[in-house]
Amino acid sequence: MNRLFQIIQRIEAFLLAWSIITIAALSIGNVLCRALFGFSVALTGEVSQFLIIIVTFVGLSYAASRGRHIRMTAFYDQLNQRWRKIMMIIINSLTAVLMLLLAWYAFEYIGTVRFLETVSPVLQVPLYLVYLFVPLGFILSAIQYGLTVFRNLTAPDVYISYSVKDEYEETVVGEV
Repeated sequence: MNRLFQIIQRIEAFLLAWSIITIAALSIGNVLCRALFGFSVALTGEVSQFLIIIVTFVGLSYAASRGRHIRMTAFYDQLNQRWRKIMMIIINSLTAVLMLLLAWYAFEYIGTVRFLETVSPVLQVPLYLVYLFVPLGFILSAIQYGLTVFRNLTAPDVYISYSVKDEYEETVVGEV
């Protein structure tokens, strides 16, 4: 499981890093073209939109792998460790199932987009190819949540992701 977790994280980190670097380079290049030469490069906006799709949906999985997803813990915080572990297993199991369901719906949507032969306006890229990153992100997220369930079933501590324990910082009253 450790190896699977590491492989997925490397893929996610690679896709996220290069997507963000490319978005920045395209944006800066387009601003320079407008300022220096008086024209805008049409493909920069389109490619940036494609990359934002990648960042959004692969980023979903990356956030889950780092335990950086949004958590509402008012009720959860009142529980003892045994019940926290049970809740964490239930929450992550249901979230993994939800991610797989969303991946299914995304694949159905991609089938429709492919059937309609929809292409991007400037580059004429078939949009179903770009949209493949949506179910990929959902599937990777489902795997991350599944790995968290596995970790909680096999480890004595409570984990919010495969590699991150559920820990709280102690604060002193009156400390800012």
